[in-house]
Amino acid sequence: MTHDKKKADIIPFPRLKERLVDKGMAAMKDKQYQEALELFSEAVSHGDTESDVHLGMAICFLELGELEEAKQVCEKMLNEGYGHYFTVLQVYMTILIQLKQYEEVKSTIEAVLEENQLPAESAEQFYRLLEFSRKMTDPDQQDEAWEEEYEDILDAEKVLNSPAEQMNLIHSLKDRNIAKYTGLLKTILQDPAAHPLIKTIILTLMAEHDYSKPVHITKFGDSMTAVPGETVQPDAAPILHRVLRVLDETLGNENPTLYAAVEELWRRHLYVLHPFMPKFLNADLWAAALHKVGYEMHGIDIEPEELHMMYEFDSRELEEACTMIKDIEEISYL
Repeated sequence: MTHDKKKADIIPFPRLKERLVDKGMAAMKDKQYQEALELFSEAVSHGDTESDVHLGMAICFLELGELEEAKQVCEKMLNEGYGHYFTVLQVYMTILIQLKQYEEVKSTIEAVLEENQLPAESAEQFYRLLEFSRKMTDPDQQDEAWEEEYEDILDAEKVLNSPAEQMNLIHSLKDRNIAKYTGLLKTILQDPAAHPLIKTIILTLMAEHDYSKPVHITKFGDSMTAVPGETVQPDAAPILHRVLRVLDETLGNENPTLYAAVEELWRRHLYVLHPFMPKFLNADLWAAALHKVGYEMHGIDIEPEELHMMYEFDSRELEEACTMIKDIEEISYL
């Protein structure tokens, strides 16, 4: 058998690309940008063309100071239509400003404005960047531009790179008009590296302010578009109450204290996941998984046969559901 034939017969591990991406996202969240970049690059070598992978690579290059590489990734995404256009464009503008390529900033934004497709919530930010870049390309106005605009640009970048700053911003907007900050909030919602819990808090804030325009959200490798003011809040989700009803009849009767702890665990799980729904919609399955994980957290063993006597579920799906509960619980606190 030839070497090429042997190579062709190699079967890749199941979900290898997905696991590489998940590990890359986790490394990026922990600010391990070099490790994340290597994982993303390997995913791409296996044929992964997901937009989150490429945007993740651009952010890693940016954080590592490899600005030209970050710029090339963004240009490829913009030219080939990868990802949410205006999210990529915002990252691209940040890179160009750090490279001091103000003429390119100016010409890019002018081209976008000519297409007349700029989202209303991003308009102010891009108009300010345009004015700033015009001043920076005029020697007579550079000092004025630096003093008036660049500080705000750096503040926005600081927020995008710091969960603590993001929480400070959210708290400061509780009783204020959020219109000026919707572009920044939407950028966080779309950022694959931003903490999922912060994204839920942002969506809740926007819902409280009756924000009625679509926003793009990326979480756990999935993306969706939703209107914050119209989304069903986690504590009103039908799956929440269906699962708790099943658990109440089993664990609630057997051990009310443990039931209360598991109920809180399930509420937290759905809150972090919001606005996405659990992968499985079988209430018995999630009740069994929560029962099993709740027991494990308190050092109690339970046999699969015993669980099967109380709940109807597929054993393979049970293991997957348990893993999901544990993984989200690990990141459910900031």
